[in-house]
Amino acid sequence: MRKAWRVPLFVVVLVVLVTTGVVTSLQRATNPSQLPSGLAVTMNAESTALYCTGLSAHAGRPERVTFYNTSTASRRLSVSVVSNTGHTFNSSIELAGHGMQSIEPSVVDRGDNFAVAVQINGGGVVGEEIAGSTITEVPCAAAGVTRWFATGFNTLVGSSAYLSVYNPTATSAVLNASIFTASGFSAPQSLQGLSIPAHAQTEIDLGTEVVNTENVGVALTVLRGSVVVVGVQDANNVVSLDSGASSVTNETVYPLVTTAQGATAQIRVANPSDRRAEVTLDVALGTYHVVPQNLSLAPFSAGLINVTPNSAIPDAGYADLTLHSSVPVISALATGTGKWISLASPVTPGNAFLLNDFTGRGFGAATVTNTSANPVTVNVSSYLSTTLQVISDVGLIKLAGHQSESLFLTIRSFSSTPSETYLVSSSKPWLVVSLTLPTSPPGVYVVAPLDGR
Repeated sequence: MRKAWRVPLFVVVLVVLVTTGVVTSLQRATNPSQLPSGLAVTMNAESTALYCTGLSAHAGRPERVTFYNTSTASRRLSVSVVSNTGHTFNSSIELAGHGMQSIEPSVVDRGDNFAVAVQINGGGVVGEEIAGSTITEVPCAAAGVTRWFATGFNTLVGSSAYLSVYNPTATSAVLNASIFTASGFSAPQSLQGLSIPAHAQTEIDLGTEVVNTENVGVALTVLRGSVVVVGVQDANNVVSLDSGASSVTNETVYPLVTTAQGATAQIRVANPSDRRAEVTLDVALGTYHVVPQNLSLAPFSAGLINVTPNSAIPDAGYADLTLHSSVPVISALATGTGKWISLASPVTPGNAFLLNDFTGRGFGAATVTNTSANPVTVNVSSYLSTTLQVISDVGLIKLAGHQSESLFLTIRSFSSTPSETYLVSSSKPWLVVSLTLPTSPPGVYVVAPLDGR
């Protein structure tokens, strides 16, 4: 007999970006259309869906999913948990308005790693995965993708890297994987034409194909159907989750990158193009003038730029970085202490982010950044967890082009351990919200509200 649902594991409201979207029909074998997701979905939507993968029963791996209802109306969640062994557990959750509940897939299903699929009778419900270590998390996705990119994985001795892949559709998904390293491109035969059965989850062990290698880039191309993917990096028992990206880009911003003594910070880059990539990293660091850092990447290869330690970049708190490339590239931020790294994909600019103290650890730093050259006004409102009321106009932040501001300094009620859930929004999709956990040295654990994928 299967074990029952556990009661909610914690009452701290989560750090999360609303990622609900109109449900992709599970009866169609074609790729889903790109329907609105995140805060763009009306609360009156008839149905929405969430897909969560990268979950595990192992210590330090993501062990639970938390659902939070941002609407005032109750929602019914039809939940399906599937493991790598093919076992499936089905149940339902009644989630009250502004209610929250957590589940541990390893408690209700048998296996080593898991995925969770949820169908919801309305809009406004969000889902977040969190590791038992409470230092890493990713939001559940509203739909599958047909392209997926990530880089920075380590398969060095003492480290392991996996791609957790879930097929949310009713027919088999077929995909190819390409690998990029400092020595060039590979397309392992075992990762070509890889079939993922309907509603099934599997893990791809990068270490079996790319042995003892630093900074591994990956590109997945889905030939049939769509998939949800989360990268899982275990570097000397420090686990990080990487949601990757569905496209490559010529420009990426990385606010809140540590320059602290004793910390390691790198921008890891992979070039999936057949042309050389000339990469420039602009560094804004207080009143210091830092010479741009450069990287020339051969076609189909990977490299990195050291931010910390770097004799050209002083120990002066947090830096705001902007990466420019002559061709579209894949990039990621790798932070740590020199003995391990934690990976974080860049946040895609958007017009709304929902955030709070999801891990229960509080925040070391929190900023909102305008990625545009034009000025923008940011509205900050909040859900007060004690009364479940929506309080509008907690504050207004006026940002000049390419300006960042601390939420600690600009929003009076925002603290290192906030008790409210904050909505940071603008009429323009130019915002990036960045968060770090309190650590020593500072900035080695990055917590980024994601962008509605």
